[in-house]
Amino acid sequence: MEDQEFWTQDFQKGRTQQQYNERYYEELMKLVDHYQDYSVLGHMDLIVRYDEKGVYPFERVAPYVEQILKKVIKNGKGIEVNSSSHRYGLSDSTPSRAILQLYRELGGEILTIGSDSHEREHLGAYIRETKEMLKSIGFREFCAYEKMKPIFHAL
Repeated sequence: MEDQEFWTQDFQKGRTQQQYNERYYEELMKLVDHYQDYSVLGHMDLIVRYDEKGVYPFERVAPYVEQILKKVIKNGKGIEVNSSSHRYGLSDSTPSRAILQLYRELGGEILTIGSDSHEREHLGAYIRETKEMLKSIGFREFCAYEKMKPIFHAL
């Protein structure tokens, strides 16, 4: 964002934890407001992976997240669940269980599952565990896409 990287801490530099977290979600809101040529919104809470100050309380960004999810659902889009949280040693899924629960409560149904694989050995890693977690939240299906249309599959 703003031509700065999260993983180098350039984006966070000179900002409070509140400022860079809110700025991240403000940018996602702009994205879903002004761009429609996508199927699923990925990396909904990517900033968590690179937040050296710890996990910012969800309650403080929940209003942003709710607006984003409502727009995603209204536009017939979905969100990606990324199993790489296991690989990165994060304490929660990505997006977090709180985001996934909110998505479900708002009527969201379109979920894809990805492993964020940049290396062969990561391909498909933790997909089974991710499916189980989604079931525990109450989801029953996930999607794959064919010709830009979601195809639902049982978890």
